[in-house]
Amino acid sequence: MKKLFIVCSLVVALIGFMAFNAGATSIFGAISLSGNTIFDNTNLNLATMFTAFNGVTVASVDGDYSPITPGTPATFSLFTFRPPAASVIPLWTLDFDGNTYSLDATSVGIAYSDPRNIVLEGSGVAHITGKDDTNGAWSISANNAGQTFSFSSSSSVSGVPEPGTMLLLGSGMVGMAPFIRRKFKK
Repeated sequence: MKKLFIVCSLVVALIGFMAFNAGATSIFGAISLSGNTIFDNTNLNLATMFTAFNGVTVASVDGDYSPITPGTPATFSLFTFRPPAASVIPLWTLDFDGNTYSLDATSVGIAYSDPRNIVLEGSGVAHITGKDDTNGAWSISANNAGQTFSFSSSSSVSGVPEPGTMLLLGSGMVGMAPFIRRKFKK
């Protein structure tokens, strides 16, 4: 019984230590970019890829993106959407005040398309200097009238157990030790 109690206590201590060190600083917020684009075909039902992104700047920011001043230039990577690219790394990137902000598109899909408009969307991983990489979603709306586009992405806090939750789980394990011992005695 004493050995089982010691082992369970060590497990609780280890879980507590890991929980305190798992204090993730996930990215929370959203960013919108806008600019001009050129497609490989002016009929967007027949277009397969972006051939240029020009004048891309930050349109609006929220949350962890708030330090970025609207109008800050950003760089977009060219990619195909018919057939969809498996991933685009990075989809976009920008530097502001010594920090790098970017998004890797891990999926690309067409949500809507007609001869004049197209909406692309997918999932991705957001990166900000000093923050943990965070899963999020993105979308691009574009048209062939002036070939303008707008981009938006958002990321949210991923579930990382807080220390109290981990300690409660460990305490429950210690509390079950006498019942486990009785079961093995039989």
